[in-house]
Amino acid sequence: MQSQKENKDIGASISGERTKAYLKMLQKSEGFWASVLVFLGSLSLLSAIPFYPLPFAFILALVCGGIAYKSPPIGVALGFILILPALSYQSPIFGWIGLLLLALVFFEVFSSWGEIALLEILVLLPFAAFPLSLLGGLVYFGMVLGSFHFGSAKSVVVSIPAVFMILLLSSIWLVPNSAFFQLNLDQYSPGINYLQLQKPALSMGTVGGELGHALANMVDLGAVGMAWSTIAQIFGNAFKIFVSDSGLLQLAVWAGVLFFAGWFPGNSRSKWKQTIATAPLILVPVAYLIISFIYGYDFNFLMFVYAGLSVGGVALLDYKGVKISREKSISRKKKMKKFGKFGFQDVSESGETMDNVGGYEDVKKELQDSIMLPLRNKGLALAYKLKVPSGILLFGPPGTGKTMLMRAMATEMDYNFYPVKTPEILSQWYGESEKNVAEVFDRARKTAPSILFFDEIDAVGKKRSAAGTDSVTPRVLNVILQEMDGIKKTDNPVIVVGATNVPNQLDNALMRPGRFDKIIYMHLPDYDARKEIFRVSLKGLPVSKDIDYEKLAKKSDRFSGADIQQVVKTALRRAAQEAKSQGKVIPIRMEHLMSILEHTKPSTSLAAIENYEQFRMDFERSEAGAAEAEEERKKKEKKLGWKDVAGLQDVKKAFREAIEVPLLHPELIEEFNVKPSKGILLFGPPGTGKTLVVKAASNELDISFLTISGAQLMQKGYAHATNVIKETFNRARENSPAVIFVDEMETFAPSRGRGRNDVVGQFLVEMDGIKGSEGVLVVGATNRPDILDKAILRPGRFDKVIYVPPPDKEARVELFKIHLGKFAEFLDLESLAKVTPGFTGADLAALSQKAKMKLLQKKLAGEAPELKTQEVLTMLSEMKPSVTSQMVEEYKRFVEKYGERR
Repeated sequence: MQSQKENKDIGASISGERTKAYLKMLQKSEGFWASVLVFLGSLSLLSAIPFYPLPFAFILALVCGGIAYKSPPIGVALGFILILPALSYQSPIFGWIGLLLLALVFFEVFSSWGEIALLEILVLLPFAAFPLSLLGGLVYFGMVLGSFHFGSAKSVVVSIPAVFMILLLSSIWLVPNSAFFQLNLDQYSPGINYLQLQKPALSMGTVGGELGHALANMVDLGAVGMAWSTIAQIFGNAFKIFVSDSGLLQLAVWAGVLFFAGWFPGNSRSKWKQTIATAPLILVPVAYLIISFIYGYDFNFLMFVYAGLSVGGVALLDYKGVKISREKSISRKKKMKKFGKFGFQDVSESGETMDNVGGYEDVKKELQDSIMLPLRNKGLALAYKLKVPSGILLFGPPGTGKTMLMRAMATEMDYNFYPVKTPEILSQWYGESEKNVAEVFDRARKTAPSILFFDEIDAVGKKRSAAGTDSVTPRVLNVILQEMDGIKKTDNPVIVVGATNVPNQLDNALMRPGRFDKIIYMHLPDYDARKEIFRVSLKGLPVSKDIDYEKLAKKSDRFSGADIQQVVKTALRRAAQEAKSQGKVIPIRMEHLMSILEHTKPSTSLAAIENYEQFRMDFERSEAGAAEAEEERKKKEKKLGWKDVAGLQDVKKAFREAIEVPLLHPELIEEFNVKPSKGILLFGPPGTGKTLVVKAASNELDISFLTISGAQLMQKGYAHATNVIKETFNRARENSPAVIFVDEMETFAPSRGRGRNDVVGQFLVEMDGIKGSEGVLVVGATNRPDILDKAILRPGRFDKVIYVPPPDKEARVELFKIHLGKFAEFLDLESLAKVTPGFTGADLAALSQKAKMKLLQKKLAGEAPELKTQEVLTMLSEMKPSVTSQMVEEYKRFVEKYGERR
């Protein structure tokens, strides 16, 4: 069920939604927030110096803000141009000071327009005309937000000048400020008249007439005589503020509080880190209370109110999830500049979080435990000698979220994360690419601990044997290997993380421990993960209440995360088209999603999955991650076991003796000097359960199970067949205990003269190479034992040769129970078993399926779903047994000639 929040817009008008969309665009627009900042700065500036009526100042500030939407520096500069008449209106010397400020602003505005606009607000809002003066205490909130935005380093650069300028202007103008920064104004009396704001603001009707007179004051040469006394007054007041008044203490208090406000969010993982960073603001009124006792000021208790409001405002931002602090981002950007020519991007600002990555809890935990645990818990790492892996390789089908996962990790981690753009490293000039790689690693070491993320690492890590003689890839790979080996010699870790969709193309030298210590399979999402991906993808969208995530997950088997997102996007477009025609918001319905799923194929083929699984079996190194999760998923699935094999008790016994003791208890074999079997050959008619027995045995004993199909093996030619045989045996040795099941052996190992000797020869070489201690057993299955190469049948290769006959009467009864399940109770199974000699397990499974289909048809027709024995006998009359007496005689002759070895 979707929450009310997700469904509240369903049925709303399109025009209303268009308005909401524009508002959201404004919220995310940098130009909009630049406009707001410049507007507030210009309003503070134009209202603090009496000249413009407040409504007129508001309009002019809006103009500055509007221009700032496109060009913030021009908007800021315009505000300083507009204040010139106001300054010269008060005094010619003010006009000259305004010109000096304008020159300074033009010099800095294009690089620091944000800092200038913020200073306008902080310095002049406490002197603004009523009612804006009531907002003077919110300067505290503004200084905190400035510290968040500009970072800890610039927080001091902004806050100290702001506090000092407020104190200085109070001392010159001889007026208190509404930020409640204290001074003993008697020390600065009587002051200089032409430095004080003595003239009131004009009315709306007189501004135009006075504008010319005001500007004329700027060329009044009498201001020359005022210059030296003005300079003396400014420096004299500044000296008094620091020496005989409390200015130095006030600056120290604010510098400490605002530096902490800027620094703490970048070094904390708390959800409330901005609030905690602002909390010391409560101590500022306490400090001012102490200062007032020391210097004899009148303390204004409204300071506590404004400080509390500021902390509360930041807490509200944290509660709403609004993150303003840019400390981490600023720090990262400084470090990114060191990689300038490679154009590294700070992916931590991508907005991805671990919550956006649906499922894959196993992989997330593996990455967090591998990287975060040793780096964040130094004491624990030292006590247990934990070290971060020098390299991690993520491999898997496209669209499974490898890159997204690393972007999310970069967002949440506190360490330097550098995504390497392979095309920008490679160069057409000889030697330049190798130099670039070495430079990237060198700079990563200088900013360690850090992570280098090579997306699509196969572009620079291909097998050197597959590269041309003039290719740059082998040379670049050699440098990468040398750099990865050199990482281990440094104290601060540099972790190389690679991601690839084609792991089989990677050079084997990359895969060895010490380079990629962890190789993690990003498998296709399982059932639970697909449910979560659908939930995440539909979050925040107008969705119907009929969405069934369980059904969607079942329907999207083998879909990657990207496939699911594409399904949701397509459904969204369909709903949008309906909304356009109906003029109201239409939710995404279950029928939209199911219709799209019906006509969408997963992007990952079954053959590709098999290749990934083989690579996983060969190379995966994961302590508690993807390998264990895959095993857990397999345990949840219904497995074949001995209970699914009817009859064949002697065959089961032979398997237990041949597999269980040698593979699972090799120490007993060694103790009693028993020579284990290398192979078991099963022969018999088709459909008698040879393959079923082997699968049940491997599942019951929980060992690796590798399959070679003779028919599929020969499809790609003899050369390919010999390579597959060799790789399969090697893979079995690396994943022992293991069973290699060779089905349809007669297709590639017929008697000499019927096929190619090189394929049979390779198979015999591999079998002869199996040592008893390796824990590998070969199980062959064939319907035509008479045409097998006789060299295969000799003892020492297939030590056990077992005939798997058609099921006897008791076994057929058991097979009916297995395949009919709860419906078997309606039937006389003894009678059915008596009339089915020669029927194999596959035959009886087909008959049972036909009987259950009959029950289904009765249910659809409104009849009672009951089945009678006579009905099954009628169905049986339409079938013939797969095994004839002639076939049984042929197998008996083979047994008489070669015998069974059980």
